[in-house]
Amino acid sequence: MSSPRMQPAIVSVVAVETGGKLDCCDTDTAHVWVTVTNWSPRRAYLTGAAPFTTAAGCGPASLVGRMFTTTVPLSPPGDTDTNGERLEWPELEECPPLPEGWLT
Repeated sequence: MSSPRMQPAIVSVVAVETGGKLDCCDTDTAHVWVTVTNWSPRRAYLTGAAPFTTAAGCGPASLVGRMFTTTVPLSPPGDTDTNGERLEWPELEECPPLPEGWLT
């Protein structure tokens, strides 16, 4: 079986949840809700916070509003997983901040 085609993407952290596990094998109790520009502008995906805290060098509570670059498969995951997504984030890096005055 061939591996899925990958493409670069921007991932934005929109919310953080702490205190629970996605499943019985999960060791991380912090999770983030993220949007992936290539998949859907409206759907958020629940995934572990660990890769994001490592890339940003901060705790989970500081992740909301941060943006990251990564590579993702061309197709988004299915809608059958209701307990969170077992997503991987290869080459995850925090986006550099915009220069001051760039948005004005």
